[in-house]
Amino acid sequence: MVQRFRPSYESDSEDDDLGAVLQNQSREESDDDDMSSLSFGALSSAQKKLQQEERTAREEESSSGSESEDGFFGDGKKKKGKTSQKKKKKNKHAPSESSSKKPVSRIREIPGLKQKKDTTLYTDIRFDSAYGKADWDRIRKDYAFLDEYRQKEIEQMRGILNNKKERSKLSDHEIEDLEFKIQSLQSRLDTLKNRDLSNKILKDHKREQMAKMRKGEQVNPYFLKKSEQRKMIQKAKFESLKSSQREKVMERKRKRRLGKEFRAMEFR
Repeated sequence: MVQRFRPSYESDSEDDDLGAVLQNQSREESDDDDMSSLSFGALSSAQKKLQQEERTAREEESSSGSESEDGFFGDGKKKKGKTSQKKKKKNKHAPSESSSKKPVSRIREIPGLKQKKDTTLYTDIRFDSAYGKADWDRIRKDYAFLDEYRQKEIEQMRGILNNKKERSKLSDHEIEDLEFKIQSLQSRLDTLKNRDLSNKILKDHKREQMAKMRKGEQVNPYFLKKSEQRKMIQKAKFESLKSSQREKVMERKRKRRLGKEFRAMEFR
């Protein structure tokens, strides 16, 4: 077989070497020219910057080394501290912690058990939970005579205020006290009357429904909604009022409607 060799050109490689040498010489000459053009102050400031950078690099290396040593040798201490800081889980049957500022009472309070401070000399068995729930209708019926006493008290106090001689003997504070008592007693009587009226209306409706069921007119009783109950009670109250009171009620309603209309007109 005939061996073939790739031709090499020495002239090309020599030219490349010469070009590289010439470029390096030109760079060195340009650097020398630049350095010669710089002032002495600029050179000193550049030297200081280099020194500061070297110092910071050394400090960073030393700090990183110390942290690595602490992490290697101080893991055990940190772990111990963490375990000591962790609180143990309390048992649900453990006693409750009380404040050390308050003195502990000698008598332990038991929930549901009456204490001496709660008990009084006289106890009313009518409102004792041991005898069951109180029947308010029965209580209202038994103590209905108290309304007469309240009405008499109101009339007596009004008579004192209307009498000029007796009123002149009273001070301003006593007059205000009498007026307040009259107002409170009257409001209590009104609330009791309204409650009695509403209970009576509901009982009458229930009685009617039961009578219709007995006759066979209805299969199931009709239970009134709260809105229907309210309407029936308002109607009965309005019918029970006097003519002068009805006029006042109608005047109030008229004023309310006008106020609503004016408020609606303001935003238009």
